[in-house]
Amino acid sequence: MQMFIDTILPILLPVVIALVVILVLASGYVKSPPDQAYIISGLRKTKKIFIGKAGVKIPFLERLDKLNLALIPIDVKTSSEVPTSDYINIRVDANVNVKVGKTPEALEKASINFLNRPLEEIGNVAREVLEGNMREIVGLMKLEEMVSDRQKFAELVKENAAPDLAEMGLEIVSFNVQNFEDKNGVIDNLGVDNIVRIQK
Repeated sequence: MQMFIDTILPILLPVVIALVVILVLASGYVKSPPDQAYIISGLRKTKKIFIGKAGVKIPFLERLDKLNLALIPIDVKTSSEVPTSDYINIRVDANVNVKVGKTPEALEKASINFLNRPLEEIGNVAREVLEGNMREIVGLMKLEEMVSDRQKFAELVKENAAPDLAEMGLEIVSFNVQNFEDKNGVIDNLGVDNIVRIQK
């Protein structure tokens, strides 16, 4: 019996150790979907980031965090009336799509601000930034200029908001103005004036 143990043990021990190592590594196997970044940290100074790829997290020594990269649709409205540069109070409604940037710098900033956070929470933060920037641009433009050239207004808001969002690791994918509204019918009168001009 002793001779059997002495013969089998040197063969069996490495096999058992190898199996344990394989099981540990298998339990740490991770694969991220294309719309999520898996961030592994712990042993190294630099984090390992996987987007649509597979990797290994060493159990007990490393941790796995997730960062959502999906497109976030946001309805951005001015919460109150905003005076234009020609002192006409209006409300603005816009549809905006934002997402976490995929550059190393953007991922680093986004991981500081939004790690393991739901899309809704990221969208709420972006909405506040966009509304503030939208109000600022409204105050710099005349009503007629905004109404007649929505694209220019949208581009100015995007340019103004981009640095603030970039500081959080976010970027604007699209910005579309849906509506300008005022209580006094000034926008409607602008439309009537244009029709009269065309008819003349």
